Amino acid sequence: MFWMIRNSEGKKDGIFTMAAVGFGFCLVKMLLVGVVLQIAGHEINFGTIDGSTIAAILTPTLGAYVGRKYTDKKYGSGAPVNGDDPYAGKGQ
Repeated sequence: MFWMIRNSEGKKDGIFTMAAVGFGFCLVKMLLVGVVLQIAGHEINFGTIDGSTIAAILTPTLGAYVGRKYTDKKYGSGAPVNGDDPYAGKGQ
């Protein structure tokens, strides 16, 4: 898929993409805690985020990414060497 982030080996990586999106969401949410915007009479409140919500978002995604990196190093990735989509050009 064209929107996936490439990992350190240059391969498109879905788990890394999900981890980056989760981290970005938590970072933005933490930076905007307590911010209230008033635009044209409408109030936008970004609310708060607690530690359990951050843990629920980051633990599975970052854990899956680190676990996969570990198993790739230990057993090999089995993925295409050039990092391209394995289904590219196969009519799917």
